[in-house]
Amino acid sequence: MLKKLSASILLALSYNISADEPYKIGIIDVYTNTPLPSIGLPINMVPSSIQTVNGQEINQQAGVSVADYMVNNLQGVTVNEVGGNPYQLEINFRGYNATPISGNPQGLSVYVDGVRMNQPFSNTVLWDLIPDFSIESMQMVAGSNPVYGLNTLGGAISMQTKSGRTFNKKAIDFSAGSWGRQTSLMEAGGISEDGSYDYYIGYQHFTEDGWRDYSPSHVNQLFTKVGWESDTSRYEVSYSGAHNLLIGNGLTPKDLLGSDLEGIHTLEDETKNNYGKLVLSATEYWDDATMFSGNAYWLRSDRKTGNGDLNDEYANPGDDEGVQNATGTKQDAYGANGQITFDQDWLGRRNQLIVGVALESSIIKFAQTEQEQATLLANGFFGGALGDVEQTTGLTGKTKSAGLFATNTHSLNDRWDINTAARYNFIQVNNEDTFNPAGGATSLTGNAHYERINPSVGLTFHPNDNYTTYASYSESNRAPTSIELGCSNEAQPCNLPTQMADDPPLEMVVAKTVEFGARGKIANNMSWNAAIYSGKNQDDILFVYANASNGLGYFTNVDETTREGIDLGFSGQFDDLSLEVNYGFVMARYGSDFTIANEVNTSSDGDAIQIKDGDYLPNIPKHHMKIRANYRINPSWFVGATVSAFSKSYMMGNENQGHDASQGIQGETPGYAVMNLDSQYYIGENWQLSLKAINIFDNEYYTGGRLAETRVQTDRSFGNEREVASLIPGAPRAAWLGLRYEF
Repeated sequence: MLKKLSASILLALSYNISADEPYKIGIIDVYTNTPLPSIGLPINMVPSSIQTVNGQEINQQAGVSVADYMVNNLQGVTVNEVGGNPYQLEINFRGYNATPISGNPQGLSVYVDGVRMNQPFSNTVLWDLIPDFSIESMQMVAGSNPVYGLNTLGGAISMQTKSGRTFNKKAIDFSAGSWGRQTSLMEAGGISEDGSYDYYIGYQHFTEDGWRDYSPSHVNQLFTKVGWESDTSRYEVSYSGAHNLLIGNGLTPKDLLGSDLEGIHTLEDETKNNYGKLVLSATEYWDDATMFSGNAYWLRSDRKTGNGDLNDEYANPGDDEGVQNATGTKQDAYGANGQITFDQDWLGRRNQLIVGVALESSIIKFAQTEQEQATLLANGFFGGALGDVEQTTGLTGKTKSAGLFATNTHSLNDRWDINTAARYNFIQVNNEDTFNPAGGATSLTGNAHYERINPSVGLTFHPNDNYTTYASYSESNRAPTSIELGCSNEAQPCNLPTQMADDPPLEMVVAKTVEFGARGKIANNMSWNAAIYSGKNQDDILFVYANASNGLGYFTNVDETTREGIDLGFSGQFDDLSLEVNYGFVMARYGSDFTIANEVNTSSDGDAIQIKDGDYLPNIPKHHMKIRANYRINPSWFVGATVSAFSKSYMMGNENQGHDASQGIQGETPGYAVMNLDSQYYIGENWQLSLKAINIFDNEYYTGGRLAETRVQTDRSFGNEREVASLIPGAPRAAWLGLRYEF
């Protein structure tokens, strides 16, 4: 039978720190080092950089999605708003992406309650499927940690959701303000009289007109959980669902944006997501030192996209036609994860061994159609159909993966600890061409499998409770997805996320990371951290544009890309003021020479540019600084401010940094800084008034860009192709007022 500490505190931890969230027991920070719950370890035994956040902090700043919070607060995180929608942010951590946009390189794994959220068809992360209101805690783990499984090239994000034990109340929340944005939330949680059962349910509706032209969105999210708990066990059943319509308008030629940055290029780019996921979770303490945790899940999603593009097949420059590309992706997926934790002394010293298994299987049915459209020249948008809807692609993709892993942490003595881990990954990808079942030279039908053992080793040294240094080496891998395998032929480029063609096989990506770091406390009110890291991706998979005007391109392996950098952080509590400062420096570069098609870069030979070893990856700023201050004016009133600053980055199309901007077309996205404010005022015990204002100085800024061509002229008429710098504008000043009632 578990002791009181294990039965009460550790069982609570198993739920919350399944979340990998540190939990305070006296002065000891406890951490679980897998996506599933385990018996915690003191943080000074963990040889890696870790950032933890609780749900209250996320909600306090009232971001639209959890991705919005990460951009403004977490160390090493930058953003590219290429989706043009608050739920479609591309998160970049140390030069690695977690993005909903197909075609952008993926390098971060994302978990919710131990279930991987990366979509098997393209490894994308759909932030609108993660209800931010349900998050109890979140952790970001740096490096190519093999225990976190596939796609953990640069790090992992692990989130844990609320239960009736962590949210034992009811609440109604409403906010409204700029751009017609309205958010309504209802949530409730509780525990049965005998303490054995608990429940949580939450529903959120979000709607806005959008700050750019023709960009409304509607999001509906549901999350519910029922749990049963005894002294030694916990079982949960949870369901999450979403019914969303997202319209985002991203890259737009700078001279078409207008003075207010609201302009767009073409209409309309929309995404419809219908989603449901059922998860069964179990935690069992077999004795004080042995614990089982696991889950099984099933999900179904139906994703439809519509993408309005200019027609690249003009009879003459005066043609005013475009094409509406549409896709449909239906997915059924299921899987199971399980692990056993043995927290038993070995050789007279503390030792914790975790062994586990992960299984995933998915079936994806994908179809693409196109339809010629007339264009309203006054607006530059589509006005009516000119032809019939024609199917161009049909594909059924089946993906199966299995992982076996073990990680062991051993105390060598009172000051030194060693961690070793390894994971075997197996991935099978089968593509069946349903549009061209007869086969032939252009058939998409094909099979591929990948397997690898990824190791890691780390060492920690902690001469006292207030100081820790560590060093680690780790490896992880990412296998090509169905969409990447279906679009990897340079001779037959694709218009993502749509057309695909017969393609040669791709190699899997292997990431290798070395990191040295230190962290500590100054007195009881201040803490700090520092890390230096170097990561190399072998056979990195990138989407390369084959043409500047029509967006066509293909996936290809690049021999090597590298990410090297420094992270520095400080946090402190000074009476009524809390302060946090984070700085990150990253050099994300190509590690080999190769040639890509490019006609608009001034260094082009007319068809291509040469990329050399050491050239920088596009849209990744080298420097970023984040400062967060929160001040308690009185026991009921809090005011917070966040300043985020980012240095310049190179545009897509200027991967060799050879573009000459003196000819009138810029090749860099300038650096920028944005200040946000938030405030909470508690009215009695039940009411809370909140305010959030973003970009309070109304700075004009851009989060990324691309060298391109367009036939749209500055007066919105059609003409000859012209070279442009297409930019991704950031949101202007805006504010929202919220009211919350808890009972």
